[in-house]
Amino acid sequence: MLARRAAREARSPLLDAADSRMQIGAASLVPTLRRRWLYADHKPVVGRVKDVRVSADGTMLIAVVARRRWLGGGEVGIPVPLLRQADNDLTVSATRETIGQLPLFKP
Repeated sequence: MLARRAAREARSPLLDAADSRMQIGAASLVPTLRRRWLYADHKPVVGRVKDVRVSADGTMLIAVVARRRWLGGGEVGIPVPLLRQADNDLTVSATRETIGQLPLFKP
């Protein structure tokens, strides 16, 4: 109980405002990115975007992508700043090997 109270008191209004901005940013990107296919270099399909979340350290927006089975399956987190719109496609600059080696996303 005391630890929770100390943690609440240690947070500053500045950190709360920054966290709120990140949450709003994630919420605003969800309708745009959710259910879109993500492609890597040379057009292989990486997977489908399932959600957009704030990173564990609260500094970056992460696209949660359901990776295709042939790339190892599971959900991976890809930083939103790495995503690009090319024509009508959502792309990330990565090779098949790089995508296959990404660690699984842990919420």
